[in-house]
Amino acid sequence: MGNVPGKIDGPQEAGIRKQQRSESLNLGNQVPKNGIRNRRATSLVGNLLSASGRARSDSYNGSSSNPYKKKSAKEKEKARERHARHLVVNYNETVDGGFLAPFGCYNFDKLDYDAEVVKALIIDRRLAPFYTPLQEFDESWTREEIIKIVDGLPLHASFPTDPEEFEGVPIGNLADDDFDYLLDKSLSKREQRRQRSKISKARLYFKRVNWQEKASEKFLELKLKERKHESHKVSSLPSDDLKYVLYKDGAECPICFLYFPKPLNISRCCQQPICTECFVQIKRQAPHFPHEEVDPTKEVEPDEMKDPNLLVSEPANCPYCATAEFGITYDPPKNRTTGINGIYPSEYRLSEFSGKDGELSNSSHNNNTSSPNIGGENIQTMRRGSIPAHDPSVITADTIRPDWEVNLNKERLRLARRSANATAIHMSNQLIDPEYPSRHESFSSSIGGPDTPHSPSRRQKTLEDLDDEMVQRAIKLSLQEH
Repeated sequence: MGNVPGKIDGPQEAGIRKQQRSESLNLGNQVPKNGIRNRRATSLVGNLLSASGRARSDSYNGSSSNPYKKKSAKEKEKARERHARHLVVNYNETVDGGFLAPFGCYNFDKLDYDAEVVKALIIDRRLAPFYTPLQEFDESWTREEIIKIVDGLPLHASFPTDPEEFEGVPIGNLADDDFDYLLDKSLSKREQRRQRSKISKARLYFKRVNWQEKASEKFLELKLKERKHESHKVSSLPSDDLKYVLYKDGAECPICFLYFPKPLNISRCCQQPICTECFVQIKRQAPHFPHEEVDPTKEVEPDEMKDPNLLVSEPANCPYCATAEFGITYDPPKNRTTGINGIYPSEYRLSEFSGKDGELSNSSHNNNTSSPNIGGENIQTMRRGSIPAHDPSVITADTIRPDWEVNLNKERLRLARRSANATAIHMSNQLIDPEYPSRHESFSSSIGGPDTPHSPSRRQKTLEDLDDEMVQRAIKLSLQEH
């Protein structure tokens, strides 16, 4: 639900204050200043939370770069669109025969890494590029066969033509940034938000398809043109020597079981290979409370009643040996520095950069990429030579998702806000109906106490406690957001 001011501002606030005044008159032995104190506390809470709401509204206008500021629906849509554009594979953005964007082995929803960070790591040759994979590999393939196979590889995996997920969802004109006209105005605000989310997701999907199809068509057009006119070479397209060197020694990724050019990324702990497409899928767990043994004799405490600061998000574990803080190292090839910060892919010549057979002898890790062993003893032996997660050469799952801590704090704030809202509702019920039982009152009545739950002194004490708790929560929440 929204912020607390939405609950107590305006006419409803006036009604609550009238109720407070009537209560103070009905309680004969109360001092009038107690009623004033109640109103002051409620007003202070409203002012604090209204101020935080105004601060959030400032971010809508781009006046703050605070990552904790709430974004509007349109801002989120633009951010997702920028991210999607980074995931388009372009034929002229290559590094050592690979690309800066993924081939498409996994769904778009799983590609939530920081694309700019990953691109920078690939360009710096600290992370293997995204290669076009092979479904199968045969060491007996000849040079001519390999070149023919590579010539037939697409730039990106095919998209489902009519995904069921978006069946019946209107998308309108994709060239229009504004699609409010597609919303059903007869729906409630909540239903309109849900409809907008579905439409936005569908539009982004088909935009991605269009962007990638245009890039793929350009790639195919240049390949056909080069094939017809052998004298006309496109600088960004690989030479036959580069095609052969890339795919003559395919290495299988043990996770997706596809074949990629060597060298692959190597896990820092157990020295196992992993392609970049699979590596970017690995991330921290979603924020959650620490797992505790459940006592069947006790009532399970709802999340709203727990301390938000107890939320945790553990580092990702190695998919092979389960070592914490999973990370990889990458030893780039020295004999095929092509593309960005290298020679044009079309200019690569086998004799100039390697021996007769084009062997990739620069990396000591390559022996591991062809026959990964995930047995217990071998992992224990390899682990002795593992590299610490904080080593400068290691790229961890957190490196490519640097906002993990921001997301954790956002979840803590969200839970704190829900807790504050629950307290506000509880306080409102107490103010409107003094006989509304609180948890503390119910407990006291069950064990029997010296004061009756509905006595004037007990009721006033409860209201004061609620005031104090509400003010403390509001101040804490406001400080966290600012």
